[in-house]
Amino acid sequence: MNCRKVRETLFLYADNEMEADLVISFRRHVEICPACAREIERALRLLSLVRQRCHRAPAPERLRQRILVSFPHRKA
Repeated sequence: MNCRKVRETLFLYADNEMEADLVISFRRHVEICPACAREIERALRLLSLVRQRCHRAPAPERLRQRILVSFPHRKA
């Protein structure tokens, strides 16, 4: 993996949404590239701050129902 690819996918990694086969090459690159290591550290700190500061509120029941009904497998 190269620096460009790491920067494109760092939020996938931070959110544990990166494909398993890419995680290994991502980590290898970050271990040898100080610039990318700093970028992933910044992203992790940013996500941590956002998660700490965001207030979660449940969606109104009417909205939840509209969303659920919009899924194709729910229409049958």
